[in-house]
Amino acid sequence: MRRPAGVILAAIVLGLMALLGILGSVVSVVASFLIHNPAQAMVPGVRAIMVGTSAAMLCFFLFCAWTVVGLFRMRPWARYAILAIGGVEFCFAALMCGVMILMRNMPLPMPPTGPSPVSIQAVFLGMGVFYGFLSLIGGWWLVYFNVASVRAAFSQGLALAFDTGSAAPGMLGEQPQGFAQPQGTSGWRIVIVVWGCLMLLSVLYVPIILLMHLPLFLFGMVLRGSAAVVLALVLFGAQFLLGVGLLRKWKAAWYLGIAWQVYTVAVFLSFLVPGVWMRFMAYEHELMKGWDVSTHSGNTPMVMDMRPFLELGMVLGVGIVVVCTIALVKRRGDYLHT
Repeated sequence: MRRPAGVILAAIVLGLMALLGILGSVVSVVASFLIHNPAQAMVPGVRAIMVGTSAAMLCFFLFCAWTVVGLFRMRPWARYAILAIGGVEFCFAALMCGVMILMRNMPLPMPPTGPSPVSIQAVFLGMGVFYGFLSLIGGWWLVYFNVASVRAAFSQGLALAFDTGSAAPGMLGEQPQGFAQPQGTSGWRIVIVVWGCLMLLSVLYVPIILLMHLPLFLFGMVLRGSAAVVLALVLFGAQFLLGVGLLRKWKAAWYLGIAWQVYTVAVFLSFLVPGVWMRFMAYEHELMKGWDVSTHSGNTPMVMDMRPFLELGMVLGVGIVVVCTIALVKRRGDYLHT
C-alpha cells in the first residue's frame, strides 16, 4: 500500500517532536528528585507538581510516538489521533504565541546587573515566532488529514487490516465495507473525545490542590479551608463524570456538558462585574506571596499587568466553548439516541 508523502512527512515531524518531548520529560522527572530547589522546601507540593506535570507530558509524548507508528502503518485511528494532537497543539501554541507577543510589548524593569547583550524583547519575540511555527504545524495537520484523498488512503489501510486479520470488525463503529468512501468517526466526535480526555487529565490536579491548601477564586469570592476543598472536589468530580460520560456516550453527560459550558461562560462574564477584577488581582498577589515569588528586582518593582493575558485566555476560552458546544449539538444523537 502506497503511503502519501504528506503522511510520511507528518509522521517524521511528529516523531521528532515525540523524541524531544520524551527526553525532556524524563530529564525533568529525574531532575525534580536529584536537584535541590529551595522553592521545594518553602512551598509544600512543589515537587509533586513538577513530577505530576512531567509524568503527564511523558504520557502525552508516548502517545505521540504510538501515533507515529500508526501513521506509518496507515491505521485509521492514527489519523484521528494526529487530528486530536494537532488541535491541542494549535490551540496551546497559538495561545503561547500571543502571550509572548504581549510580554514583548510590555515595559519591563532594567535588571540590577545592567543591560544584557540580548534584549529581553528579542527573546520574547523569538519565543513567539517559535510557538507560532508550532501552531502552524498543528494547523497543517488539521487541514491535511481532513483532505478527501488522505481519508481515502487511511480507509484503504483499514480494509488491508481487515484482509490481513489485524483489525477487528466494528473498531470504528462501522462494518468492514464501503471503504471507497471513508466512514467512521466524524471530526466533531474527535472534538468531544479530546474534550473528555482533557477533563479526565484535569482531575490529576486534585491532590495538588489538597496538598497545598490553595484558596480558590470563583465569581469574585475567595474560598479558603474546607469551603475551597469542597468546591474543588465538586468541580473536579463534575469534570471526572463529564470526561467519562463523554467518552462512554452517557445521556446524562450531554446535559452535564451543556451545563458546564453555561458555567464556563458565567465565569467569564463575572469579570465584567465592577470590583471583581480588583479582587482577582489581590488573589493573584496572595498566591505569588505564598509561592515566595519576588515582585521586585533590586529596588525596582516588577508588577505585571495580567489583564491582557486574562483577556487573551478569555478569547481562547470562548472559542473553545463555542467549538465544544457545536460538537455537542452535532453529535447529540450519540447521547440522546435520537
